[in-house]
Amino acid sequence: MSNADRLVEGAVDIHVHFAPDPKVERRGNAIEIAKQAAEMGMQALVLKSHEYPTQPVAYTVSQIVPDINLIGGISLDFEVGGLNPSAIEATANMGGRVVWMPTYSAQADRQHKGLSGGISLLDDNGKLLPEVYPILDLIKAHDMVLATGHISTRECMALVAEAKNLGINRVVVTHGTTSAFWTGMTPDDMKTLAGMGAFVEHCIHVMMPMTYRMPPQDLVEVIRTIGTENCIISTDFGQDFHPMPAEGLRMGIATLLKAGLDEVELGMLVKDNPARLLGL
Repeated sequence: MSNADRLVEGAVDIHVHFAPDPKVERRGNAIEIAKQAAEMGMQALVLKSHEYPTQPVAYTVSQIVPDINLIGGISLDFEVGGLNPSAIEATANMGGRVVWMPTYSAQADRQHKGLSGGISLLDDNGKLLPEVYPILDLIKAHDMVLATGHISTRECMALVAEAKNLGINRVVVTHGTTSAFWTGMTPDDMKTLAGMGAFVEHCIHVMMPMTYRMPPQDLVEVIRTIGTENCIISTDFGQDFHPMPAEGLRMGIATLLKAGLDEVELGMLVKDNPARLLGL
């Protein structure tokens, strides 16, 4: 067994996409993805959709693939009513654990794609909108994970600062190094967010040839700038042109080992830190 294979055993991927998807061709359905991850010894997957709550899928697939912890959540996009506390409460009451702020419906995401409209979390004075606070209250009450989604760096700063003020203990900056290509988020910004108590997620996706081709050595440098103890490695896989998530994680781990991270660091990034975030 290689070092990468050993590191996959017990790993937690907090960012996995699956079929069906109304907008993107996906690599496999949740059952296929969970089976491969279980066979490779992974501890848990977080199933993500931009358009619908995933806890019912996680619950159902867990009955078929019981040897891995499957976790669902909700992205606050137009399809679920945007900044909709009722949808969050329903997800929480079914056992869902993760709340992503708007992704494809975020104003920042749409601006990056040359589109108008979208959801912003801030008013004209740069303050969080009143409708954000009931959402934060629910996340705290149910001890859920607050993930930043595809919002702007400015929104991230305001959101994470307020989450800290409110005593929300589980916060993650969604694919920080991917956001660098969208919103200009810098390693110093990520370090500031980590200083507020957030984990910063980095996805194997960011290094791939059909996405952003970030050199692995650059990703290692960013992680060490922020602090390995403050970062999480996930895949953001599920696209038809990428590997299945579990194999993609193994490939990413092997790549980052070759690029200079050691086994202790990678164990923290793919096992310890995501497990802490999720309370596993």
